Formats: sequence, structure tokens, C-alpha cells
Amino acid sequence: MTDQPDQQPAPAPLHVFLPAAAEHALAALQPGELDAVEKLIERRAVHPRLGIPVPGGTDPEVDDYTARTDPAADTGDRISLVYRFHSSMSAVFITWVIAGP
Repeated sequence: MTDQPDQQPAPAPLHVFLPAAAEHALAALQPGELDAVEKLIERRAVHPRLGIPVPGGTDPEVDDYTARTDPAADTGDRISLVYRFHSSMSAVFITWVIAGP
């Protein structure tokens, strides 16, 4: 599965929100990991549906996704983001930042 959008004009960027726990997790990342996460978040602000859908949501207005970074330049680790896309609010809410090999 590719993380590249189709060749269509990009929509307006969405608002991306991170809870305090996610901000804390980002502060613990190595510089290369943080760079990879920032790029992933930027892509989600424009193309939120490029993640892997997570089934089982209870709110029909909200779609849950998981996305992974490319391997970080310095550690080789990948970071997973779990997030919710609220189309009616034009917003992406990052719920988890998970670092690992």
C-alpha cells in the first residue's frame, strides 16, 4: 500500500491536534524520528484518509486510522500514529504516538 495520493489537486489543509500525552511522546523522540513524524503529520493535514482504516468506530462522523512513518534516518525506527479524522470539523486528532522498531 502506498502513502502517495492520486494526482488530484490537494484539498485545503486540515487542523491537526495533539493531546498532551502525544506531545510528551514527541519530546522523547530522536531528531530523525521527530522529523519523520512531522512529515507524516503534514501529509495527514492534507490527505487524512491515506492511513490504514481502523474498524469498529462508534461515531459515524469520525473515521479512525493508523499511519506509520518511514524509517527514521538516525535510528531506523518507525513511528505509528493512531488518529481520528472528523470530516465535519475539518480536523485530525492524533490519539497515540507509538515508537518502536
